[in-house]
Amino acid sequence: MNLRGHFPSDREEALAQVTLEDYLEDVEKVIRLLDIGNCAVIGHSLGGLIAQKTAENIDSVQALITLASAPPLGVALEVNNDLPYSGTIMKTMWGMMNMRPVKPTFMMAEKTVLNNIDPGEQKTVFEMFVAESLAVGYQVAQGVLVNPSRMTCPRLVIGCAKDMLAPASMQKSIADFLQADYIEYQQFAHLPMLEKGWEKSAGDLTKWLRDRVEG
Repeated sequence: MNLRGHFPSDREEALAQVTLEDYLEDVEKVIRLLDIGNCAVIGHSLGGLIAQKTAENIDSVQALITLASAPPLGVALEVNNDLPYSGTIMKTMWGMMNMRPVKPTFMMAEKTVLNNIDPGEQKTVFEMFVAESLAVGYQVAQGVLVNPSRMTCPRLVIGCAKDMLAPASMQKSIADFLQADYIEYQQFAHLPMLEKGWEKSAGDLTKWLRDRVEG
């Protein structure tokens, strides 16, 4: 699943104005066009919030899993106290004035989302990053309403102790909010699917699906 403006999807000329609702439309369109009767929705970071809304809106979702997720309205937005975010704020403000999407610098990414990636692989992973919509960033900061009572599927939230961007304490709060099962890893940061030992998280995720989802 690739959202508009995210490789290999086509470049979105007006990415700065794309909204969370646009991304939800992208996900729903894929489910509809592929005629997917039942599915598990797994979302990472911003994708975790998109996955929550998808599970709320679509009955055919049989399981919801979030990793290092952005929080819904009702869960306080947290960052690690050591996060060097001042430069990002300045760059974001400049981007907003120019209505341009914002992508973090390598130096900023190295200290935040890449902090647990092998140094020899950091540049390769960074090249996978794309600019993100400022409108979506604003929506997340203001709070996106999610109604867990409308979800009929089992839920799992995954947090990581070394995560600078989406701290484990916030993930635990998301799990409580969603009434979800919770797994916390001490060895992972914000990119558990790309970090050394990723097989552990993938295996646990698979086991949870087998145990909690009928069929």
